[in-house]
Amino acid sequence: MKKSIIYTCMLFLLGMLFVACDVLEEKVESKIVAETYFTTAEQLANAVNPIYYEFCDLCDNNTRFNGICLGANDVTTNPAYTVLVEFETFNISGSNDKLKYWWKGFYKAIKACNNIIVNSPKVPDSEEKNIALGQAYFGRAWAYFWLVRVHNRIPLLLDIDMHPDIKLSEPTVVYEQIIDDLKKAETLLPDSYSDYRAKIAYTKGTAKSVLSLVYLTMAGYPVKDASMYALAAQKAKEVIDNKDVWGYRLLDSCAELWKNVKYNDEIILGYYFNNQNGVANQSSPYNGMPSEWTGWDGYFAELNFYKKFPEGPRKDATFGKEYPVKNADGSISIVDYTQLKMKHPYYRKMWDYDGMNWEEPWIYYDWTSSRTTVAMRYAEVLLIYAEAKAMSSSPDESAYDAINQVRRRAGLPDLTPGLSQTAFRDSVIAERAWEFAGLEANGSNWFDLVRTERVEEAAADRDPSEIPILTPPTKDDYFAPIPDYDVLLNPKLKD
Repeated sequence: MKKSIIYTCMLFLLGMLFVACDVLEEKVESKIVAETYFTTAEQLANAVNPIYYEFCDLCDNNTRFNGICLGANDVTTNPAYTVLVEFETFNISGSNDKLKYWWKGFYKAIKACNNIIVNSPKVPDSEEKNIALGQAYFGRAWAYFWLVRVHNRIPLLLDIDMHPDIKLSEPTVVYEQIIDDLKKAETLLPDSYSDYRAKIAYTKGTAKSVLSLVYLTMAGYPVKDASMYALAAQKAKEVIDNKDVWGYRLLDSCAELWKNVKYNDEIILGYYFNNQNGVANQSSPYNGMPSEWTGWDGYFAELNFYKKFPEGPRKDATFGKEYPVKNADGSISIVDYTQLKMKHPYYRKMWDYDGMNWEEPWIYYDWTSSRTTVAMRYAEVLLIYAEAKAMSSSPDESAYDAINQVRRRAGLPDLTPGLSQTAFRDSVIAERAWEFAGLEANGSNWFDLVRTERVEEAAADRDPSEIPILTPPTKDDYFAPIPDYDVLLNPKLKD
């Protein structure tokens, strides 16, 4: 399989062991400082490891990585977790710990990328150099794509110097840089790898797929450049037409997607963990499990979203419907979500991992796992193409075919033919919400609500029992603040 799955600070594949957590402290070429420079392609390649490490460190806990996406209508959280409730209720403080961790982590990843890009001219040209550069350009684009969607106006750092008085850049400027980086990445990166990177490193397919999503995002709020729809459709079509080059396909069933996921042919971008070597994924299993199973009640589905979710094999694979519970007398009862402490359905698709006991899931195994956190799947490319093709011209046969591939696997009938451009687009966006529900690492539902300017509509459609939103959101709530500490150090970061 030729997948692009991000690896963490320790990776053991085909006899190759990287211990970047330790190496970072010992190897000069891994330190992100102004004096760092490289003279060989091997040194440059070694400096790629911190990029992957920073991304995995960010996403080893879904509510830390995707807490910002709790404003969407597919997820909610435990009222006791006040730091998460801020995201859920559009009342984000600049002192929010998860926001600070998020901000710092992405800029650490950017610095790791800049370290390679800035110092690469000193290294003689070679294929190995190009691959290292391609990974750095992709990593920087991916980090800035998250930051600009979350904060809108951000500092744009493209070197390894200190910038104590840097100003905020407008989103259009940031997006121009993201596009430039991704275009370089798709040129420099290979189609596949024949060594230990075969299943884990970025490829041309990764860069093209993410670029299609960037274009689609720019077509919506706040950039609202409708010309980007055509570019999104064109780039997504490149991936669809050449899917065999990168080994992409829709898996045969939704349930297959989430069975102790490590690698599969649908993953385009993901975060790889190896718990046996101490590289732990905290996102699975306990963060999204009920406390009756010794879970943390970190996140679960909003009630109205669950009730509207179309019945079929995708819903069965996405949510838990029957929950074994151990009674005080030792007997076991099978209950539905209404009888659980939080009285909400949980996302089954995040539970499966090595050692999971489905009959007695409260038996403790390990609060971390080696489960891959999926950031982008081939299904998303199909839906990007369907929406972008419809909005750039019309919902033609190819657009219908793209969305219907996803619907058929979900057990749904083909989309009604002859829909208007707007009705077709709305159908695709609804399909995206169902397909990627539950804090998949790309956070697509929240970002879809922002780009289509429907945050207010989604917030109003809540079950009365949900955490109260005291002040209904406006467009001022579409983007998160910059952490207070950074503003204190540099007042120019304050809007």
